[in-house]
Amino acid sequence: MDRSLALLLDLADAEFDGESFNGPSFMKTLEGLSPERAASVETHEGYSAWEVAHHVAYYKYYIARALGASEAIEPYPLPKGKSGFAPPREATEAAYKELLGYLRKAHRCATEAIRGADPAKLVETMPKWDIPFAKAAAWLCTHDTYHAAQIRNMGVPGLKEPKEGD
Repeated sequence: MDRSLALLLDLADAEFDGESFNGPSFMKTLEGLSPERAASVETHEGYSAWEVAHHVAYYKYYIARALGASEAIEPYPLPKGKSGFAPPREATEAAYKELLGYLRKAHRCATEAIRGADPAKLVETMPKWDIPFAKAAAWLCTHDTYHAAQIRNMGVPGLKEPKEGD
């Protein structure tokens, strides 16, 4: 594998569930929430951290599937809603554990599919996205970082309390 791609995938792993340079990783941010807080739509965005996590899981799923890892990633277990990523059916520990587990599975499948891809495949255009697979791989890093910061700053109840005097 190309050294640059290997470095990007190492960065993707760190931003997703490791030691991020940018603050808590995506998974550490989610693990800091209870299921009830993750499902709360009482945020500045009007949707929940749970829905953001669902969005992240779906795009990892899409990358893995597009690179031929369907057997490892199917079926997609999370509910789809009218506008895309649905809130949870119920905000239980079991449902949240399923979400976090599927996020890890989707990340592993996507990065393994990229690592194992023929270099010629990585310059091919990814279906529906109209970008090379290698660019989608690079995007995984920034996508997880963006959404970790989004969750930390969207006003999830109990995640970011105002400083005294504000």
